[in-house]
Amino acid sequence: MTEPGGEKETIAQSASLKQKLEDFDFTFLLGVFQFIFGLTEPLFQVLQSKTVDIKKCQDRIMSTLSALKATRTDETFSRIYDETGKAVGEPAPRRKGRGRGWEDLEQGFNQHQEGDQETLVSFRRLYFQIVDGIVLHMTQRFADMEHLNFFRILEHTSFASFCKPAAFPSSELAQLINTYPFFDQQKLRNALHTLYNNRLFHKPPGELIELLIEDDLQGTLSERLLEPFREKMFQEFWTWIGHTKLFCEAFLPHE
Repeated sequence: MTEPGGEKETIAQSASLKQKLEDFDFTFLLGVFQFIFGLTEPLFQVLQSKTVDIKKCQDRIMSTLSALKATRTDETFSRIYDETGKAVGEPAPRRKGRGRGWEDLEQGFNQHQEGDQETLVSFRRLYFQIVDGIVLHMTQRFADMEHLNFFRILEHTSFASFCKPAAFPSSELAQLINTYPFFDQQKLRNALHTLYNNRLFHKPPGELIELLIEDDLQGTLSERLLEPFREKMFQEFWTWIGHTKLFCEAFLPHE
């Protein structure tokens, strides 16, 4: 940082970054979100995949919520708090804004110890607020996932079994018609039978759409059923990701 000829702006930025990384508050939040993102990363990968397996998404959402709720313990908080202290030193005491009198001294209060305790309590409160906020946000955001089971009709890995009458996803189709009544149910059922019975169409939605356009087969599936699913799915998932990013930014200190 004191190397001759170094750019002043670069030196200033390096000093600012070094100061930030040595700040207990900032490092504590880094530790908290590193831990949380380690739990949510598998869910993120599922939501970003090309699959339309809503059951798999639901299972991953529920397992992620359970894992997050399980971290709401004093043991987890203490581990992150202690690791932060070992990395950058103890935080500056935060004392309650109240006067101190003779009665406090008679009861044996120590000002420094009380400040340390108040600091611990404030970080514990912050940790629980972050976890509770993410759990609440995820619960609300995915509350209607069960109403998206109709996406299963485009799960290409199940097309081979769907072509059998007994395995046809009738309940998912009924849910779709109930959600989007503008579809012609009989035409849509015929289009799905075409998909399921022809291995040429056993492809993920994105590849299937490209195939239909490339071979000018849109008329074969007159309902153009794929576009609404893909658009709706990605809109739902990307909105959640954007909201999560904003939530995290609200807790991270910034200039």
